[in-house]
Amino acid sequence: MNVQNKNSNIKNSEIWDKKAKSYSKFDGNLTEFQIRFFKILKDFGVNFKNKTLVDIGCGTGIYSLYLAGICKMVLGVDSSTKMLEELNFKKTEFKINNFKTINSDFKNFQTADKFDIAFLTMSPALQSEDDFKKFMNLGNLRIYLNWQEFKISTMLEPFYKLYNRKTKDKNKAVILKNWLDENKIAYKTEILEEVRISNRTFDEAFENTIWHLEISDVKFDKNEIKNTLLKMQKDGFIKDVIKSKMRVLVF
Repeated sequence: MNVQNKNSNIKNSEIWDKKAKSYSKFDGNLTEFQIRFFKILKDFGVNFKNKTLVDIGCGTGIYSLYLAGICKMVLGVDSSTKMLEELNFKKTEFKINNFKTINSDFKNFQTADKFDIAFLTMSPALQSEDDFKKFMNLGNLRIYLNWQEFKISTMLEPFYKLYNRKTKDKNKAVILKNWLDENKIAYKTEILEEVRISNRTFDEAFENTIWHLEISDVKFDKNEIKNTLLKMQKDGFIKDVIKSKMRVLVF
């Protein structure tokens, strides 16, 4: 890996470390969105029972800790040490013993194991054709969930326009779908949509806005952000309507 790529990976890991405390955590239950996601997988004929599974970009384990209750063994891989700390805390809390973790970005992740299922949800880990091939070779079955279109946030959109954020197309599911088509690899797919409302305190909104601008690699003015958020605030909260469209790929 060249120095530029190495520094970029370190920066990305640090950004995700900042998100770890506020990121969704496993609580033993599935969200309404996750229930719909797993129903699609069931309809596609996916069976997790007694399978070995590797979760790429596992984060805090909101999917893979649940799957550990069904699978024979789960390996979670993530570049963020703080995300894995949160995952391991929940693993201990729920007394999950068939779950291992590796702290690594995807490009540097190496394993001699072949898993029954390679699993990835909403992670930017796959960035190139080499990454697609590597992910395919990890499992006999591959499950992938990622953006079909970039999410729309009523709180964040004004800042994206203000600071002229450039979208990064590499994390869209259509890139992988096109690659599967080009290589004549059969797959099953479905679109998942979600609209949710989050009422944030000023501090939560400020932290969330800063994080999204940092990961978008744009320059910004913190005072300007504070002043704009104060104008959005009503009764002590800032309402954020978030619209998301994602694609499931199973191949």
